[in-house]
Amino acid sequence: MNADYGGVVNSMKRLACIASGVILLLVLASCGGGGGGAISSDPADTSGTPPTGDTYPAQIDRTEVTQTGNVFYVDPATGAIGNSGSSSSPWNTLQAVIAANKIESQEPVSLPYTEGAALKAKNAGAPVRAGDTLVLRAGHHGSVDILRYFNAQHINVIAEPGATVSKLQVTGASKWRFKGLTVRPDAGNTSQYALVFLESHSWSGPTSDITIDDFNIYTVENAAVSWSTTDGTDWNTKSCNGIAAFGNNMTLRRNTLKNVNFGITVQGNYALVSGNTVENFAGDGMRGLGNDMFFEYNLVKNLYVVNDNHPDGFQSWSINDDPPRERVVLRGNTFINYTDPNQPFRGSLQGIGCFDGPYVDWIVENNVVITDHWHGISLYGARNSRIVNNTVIDLNAVSPGPPWIGFFNHKDGTPSSNCVIRNNIAHTITAGEGSVADHNYLIPSDSAYSTLFVDHQNFNLHLKAGAPAIDAGSASLAPVIDKDGHARPQGSAVDIGAYEYSP
Repeated sequence: MNADYGGVVNSMKRLACIASGVILLLVLASCGGGGGGAISSDPADTSGTPPTGDTYPAQIDRTEVTQTGNVFYVDPATGAIGNSGSSSSPWNTLQAVIAANKIESQEPVSLPYTEGAALKAKNAGAPVRAGDTLVLRAGHHGSVDILRYFNAQHINVIAEPGATVSKLQVTGASKWRFKGLTVRPDAGNTSQYALVFLESHSWSGPTSDITIDDFNIYTVENAAVSWSTTDGTDWNTKSCNGIAAFGNNMTLRRNTLKNVNFGITVQGNYALVSGNTVENFAGDGMRGLGNDMFFEYNLVKNLYVVNDNHPDGFQSWSINDDPPRERVVLRGNTFINYTDPNQPFRGSLQGIGCFDGPYVDWIVENNVVITDHWHGISLYGARNSRIVNNTVIDLNAVSPGPPWIGFFNHKDGTPSSNCVIRNNIAHTITAGEGSVADHNYLIPSDSAYSTLFVDHQNFNLHLKAGAPAIDAGSASLAPVIDKDGHARPQGSAVDIGAYEYSP
């Protein structure tokens, strides 16, 4: 267990590396919606009522990115910054548009930023205004740095196929929606950085209300071609972090991240991280460090062990109990340690590893964890939380593993309390003092997989006909749908595991 706590320390050090030495705001505020107003914090959810997990707080932005307002065009092949920005007379690159002050917005009246600071006009009279849209045509748009642009309404940046940037950094800004960009380092790059960095900054102010949808993010397209497969130095020193989102009200959907160090890190409140794929990573797949966060239907696979980090598919932690991590939903995610047994730098992945609580009002449901480790789903120091209808299996029949599901004592010895483990498939269940476990199916050995699952060797963990988990669960606290979105129950009772059997 000490190794796991050590992993948290290592992870914290690496999180500091993501910030490139910049001091982050300890209190992450979000931008008020009115023009010429002040930057204010979102109110906390103080209702005290545990969430059902079926609804989202109003602060989470679920709006899809579409064209609104006046539409401007940016074309690296045919554009010029002196043009009008119309479809027939486009500007040249996104970075040039920002550098030429083509976007009207707001910024703090004075610096350094102080919480609740008043805003003043920025680039008054510029053509692109709050509520407008920038369409990026194919070509390279530079290394994009958006600094102190607090919009009164969202500005949409929509990339057409083939539009690329080498970095997207948004610092001290709010109400931006981005869609469809490819983000990769310039050829010959040797530095490590966050390819998408949404940064709350002690000088420039908080970053909030940002959407990143449908991005293609990678350090190199094919690591087996670009980097050594026998020496992990390339992976350890060249892989960039994927998305680092430090602020409130972040929405990250359907992004593909490949050949990265850390995949997706969100530090702040009211986050939606949905439908993303993290494939080939060396750090942690995903991290959630805040309250009112939803990580759902993401795929994390293929860990490369090239340093001393103790990697997790998903990780969260609290520092000295302050603040606790509250109202987090992990739903419908898939974590696979590796898909190719001959993969270079193969190692053991902790599935869902939350070792430094407290974790309050968490819902962990409909997830699949396939790993070569003991930690399948582990929460240390949880309160009023539940782990329901998950499927956790061993990737091979050798140590470490097989993986377990459990609530455990906080590292100070305080037991988890008022927690439930129900309707799960795993080799071992540990409820611990203050928790209950019922209606779980304990896998007797790896050989039992063939009686449970359609094709476990190819990671298909749908229940097969006659599986003992069918109709063996409890409806109490069970999610109303399964991992595939099928209603529960399909038979006479709820099935155990992430998938509901349907003939």
